[in-house]
This record gives sequence, C-alpha cells and structure tokens, in this order.
Amino acid sequence: MDRPLAPPQTEAPAPEEETGPSAPPALGARLVQPRTLISFAVGFALLALAIQRLDVNLAATWDVVRGANVPLYLLALVVYYAAFLFRSLRWRTLLRNVGFRRREGVALPPVAGLGRILLLSWFVNCLLPAKLGDAYRGYLLKRDADVSFSKTMGTVLAERILDLLVLFGLLGIAALVAFGAALPGAVVSLMELALALAVLLIVGLVAMRLLGGRIRGWLPHRLQGKYGLFEEGTLQSFRALPTLAAYTTVIWLMEAVRLYLVLLSLGVWRAHPAVLLFVGLAGALLTTVPFTPAGLGFVESGLVSLLLLAAGLDLIGGMSTAVALSVALLDRSITYISLVVFGAVLHLWPGKR
Repeated sequence: MDRPLAPPQTEAPAPEEETGPSAPPALGARLVQPRTLISFAVGFALLALAIQRLDVNLAATWDVVRGANVPLYLLALVVYYAAFLFRSLRWRTLLRNVGFRRREGVALPPVAGLGRILLLSWFVNCLLPAKLGDAYRGYLLKRDADVSFSKTMGTVLAERILDLLVLFGLLGIAALVAFGAALPGAVVSLMELALALAVLLIVGLVAMRLLGGRIRGWLPHRLQGKYGLFEEGTLQSFRALPTLAAYTTVIWLMEAVRLYLVLLSLGVWRAHPAVLLFVGLAGALLTTVPFTPAGLGFVESGLVSLLLLAAGLDLIGGMSTAVALSVALLDRSITYISLVVFGAVLHLWPGKR
C-alpha cells in the first residue's frame, strides 16, 4: 500500500510526460484571435492583389472552372489523398526509428490511424498560421499511444528536413531540365528559398548533433529533459534512410501527378513534364510560409505566376491568365478547401479527435 509521494528527483523525463499537452488546442477560440484573423486577411489580400495585377477576367475564369472535366478532377483528388498513405507509412517508419515499437511497450495506431492524425494536423494548419497543426499532431499521438510529446515532435522535425532536402533536389533537377541553364528570376528566387530552408535545417541538425549537451545546459532546468527527448527523437529518426527517401520521393512525384490531372481537367494537354514537377513542388514549398494558414495567398499567386511564366516560354500550351487562375483555384480546392471540409468532419466526428 505504501508508495512514494513523488517520483525520484533523478528521473528527468518523467516531468516532461506529466507536463506535456493535456488538451487539444481550442480551435474556435484560436480562429478569432487577432493573429489568426490578420493572417487570413493577408492571404486574401495577396490573392486579390495578384488578380488585380494580372487584370484577370473573373467571368472568363468562372467559365473555365465550370467547364472542368469532373472525372479527371476527382482523380486528382484521389491522388492527393492517396499520398497520405505514403505519408503515414513514412511517419510510422520515423516513429519506429525512435523506439515507438510494440516490443518497447508502445502500441502505435495502425497506418489508417496515423493517416487520420496527419489529416487532422493538416486541417489545423489550414486554419491557423505558424504550422500549429504540427503540435496538434504531437498531442494526438501522445493521447492515442501514450508516448513522449517531445520525442514525437523530433520525428516531425526530421520529416520536415527529409521533405525539404528531397524537394530541393527534385526542384533543382526539374528547373534545369525545364528552363535550361538560363533560369528565370522567379525560378531562381524559389530555388534560393528552398536552398536557404534546407541549409538552415541542416545547420540546425548538425548543431543538435555536435552541441546537444551545451544546448541543454543553456536551457532552464525544467526544459532540459524535454529538449533531450526532442533531440533524441530528431537524431534517431534518420535510420532506414533509403526507405524514408523513397517514400518522400513518391510523395513529391504525386504532387506533380495531381497538378497534371488538374491541368487535363481544364483541357490543357501540352505541358513539359519537368515544368509540372517544378510548379507542383513550388506550390508545396510555398505552403511552408508561416505567415498565413497553409501559405494562403502565397501559393495561389505563385502557381499563377509560374504557369504564366512557363506558358510564355512555350513549355505549356493553351495557358491564358484565366486558365492559370482556374488551375490555381481548382488545385487549391483540393489541397486546401477539401482539407478544411474533410478535416472538420473528422474533428467533429463523435469519439476521438
């Protein structure tokens, strides 16, 4: 019957588990916070500015959208959500790499359960700026599998690093194949953004590997255990690297396939394959802009500009301004609006959420 009143002081990880997130973010309250409202205002302002600058005929754009081939559009939707299978398999590999295995006493959700968590986290990212859905992902896995929140967030960071490194490599190859050695200024700017993000993450990873002890020493005592688990989760995630790289490459190639199907649905049949890959990856890169939810405003403007640029270089046929905007709107109806709709259903569904 007797038991200690408090855990031994020498066990650093225990407080981290007890003080981790115990409740999901209050989405309704966060949606009406000034920061969130401002981020949406910025996104819609950017989109309105792009439409005004390009002098788009909205009536003509609506006619193009209404004429879309529905089966091809639905196929693009299927391809987009099929990619979540590979995202779930990749995340399961990352989680197993850090010791979240049954033989270690951890019962991870099945692949479908991990996919549900991923969809909910992306849903939150579509509503709130600064990628707050990533923290929601950590909360959901902690709740469902009783694992360390900090170590889980380490796997999320590792996933971001993998995404950016593979994206940068594919983006560079696609740019050189599509545009040749004389890269347009807009393409160079996107490449520089991808390179800067990749270098920043690599430098952070190396610093974590070489200076982990010092970094912990600089932190307040109550955060040292949490950082230790976060560091462990990040660094241990990169086992089975060929498998992780293969999953990531498939995920990014499916981005190009989805965009191609959207183009086909609007009657755009002639497009350089490398351009499709570059534009699809560029759109994904712009979703990382933290100032608006899921890059709202930045992605749409970027897609229209790149499509018109490629059309001007005769790399895509039949691409008017109205068609370019229609492509951007239809594509974002898949990667943004559908996520909000499906995510809301999952979030409000009775039971776990």
